[in-house]
Amino acid sequence: MKTVRLNLEDRQSWQKFQHVLTSFASDYIDLVAAEQTAFKFEQQNLSLAFTLIAVPPDQERANYFTRNLESFLKRLQLVGVRQIELDFFAIGESVPTLNHKFEVTFIPPTPDDSAIASPSTVQLAPAAKGGGLFRALRSALTSPELAQNLRSTGKLAARDPKRLLIGAKDAIVLKGSEALAWVDTFPWETWFQAKLEWQKRRHKRNLVKAIIEDVIFGLFLIAALWLATDFLSGPTLNLAQIPAQHYDSRFANPKYRCGNPGISMKNYVCLTHGMSYAQVTSILGGDGKPLGISRPFSNSTVLASWQKGDDVQNLVNNQNLAVVISWQSGDVSMNATFRNDKLVAKAINKYSS
Repeated sequence: MKTVRLNLEDRQSWQKFQHVLTSFASDYIDLVAAEQTAFKFEQQNLSLAFTLIAVPPDQERANYFTRNLESFLKRLQLVGVRQIELDFFAIGESVPTLNHKFEVTFIPPTPDDSAIASPSTVQLAPAAKGGGLFRALRSALTSPELAQNLRSTGKLAARDPKRLLIGAKDAIVLKGSEALAWVDTFPWETWFQAKLEWQKRRHKRNLVKAIIEDVIFGLFLIAALWLATDFLSGPTLNLAQIPAQHYDSRFANPKYRCGNPGISMKNYVCLTHGMSYAQVTSILGGDGKPLGISRPFSNSTVLASWQKGDDVQNLVNNQNLAVVISWQSGDVSMNATFRNDKLVAKAINKYSS
């Protein structure tokens, strides 16, 4: 285990020691209430007071906890500590039920161990959450180095913007490489196991409270994901609700969906059932030549009334007869069948030499 040097007269070291010891005691929630641990450091003597869960405690379990705690504290390099005293109190009692003292190797303070707090007795309350982050952010924004960097960057942007962009690109690549290296070397398995053990201890300490907190956190997480999805998704557009003045219906005309007038595959695909003969001729570029009557689409009782000399317009307007009109251009031949001036069938044939 890597040794840790802690100067308990330093505010940050003292808070770190409290956090570490509370985390250690959380592994013995069947014996002590870790969150009620009291700390006192005075005249090179460190006192730790624990609140017992049950009285009398399990003697074997208490001895096991005391031995492990003593071994743990001796591995720490506690600056300025000669003796450590462990007191175990029953709930609501002022006289300890159990007591244990032991000596540790004394490490005298050095000039490197600059103490922020130097009173003879150090008993600090935990700092408010977020205070450290706010102070770090404030110091970063008000640092002279930041102002100097901003002035240098501004001058460089005005004199040589290309060089600034190249420098920004190199910095981004470097930071990206460092981030990837951190991801590759981070002990994810150890971190996950530590988080899992912490969750187990939290549920053992107070199951109902832990479940309520998990449910609240889950609801907040679902709401955040839903809001993020809704924010990142594009706006929905219902064309049926768009007023008529917001679009031009003239572009629905087939002539805007087809190619140039003439006989081509694009214009053949553009022809749709129900088109009039005039629409088809405007797409194909002119009148076609009647080929005959299509029996499947005609009334069989009036087939005999068809005269070969009838006009094309009269034929396509006939309600009982379906006439086949042909268009040809080069090696492409196209047939269209009309009945009552409506396109009912079409076909295309391309001759190959």
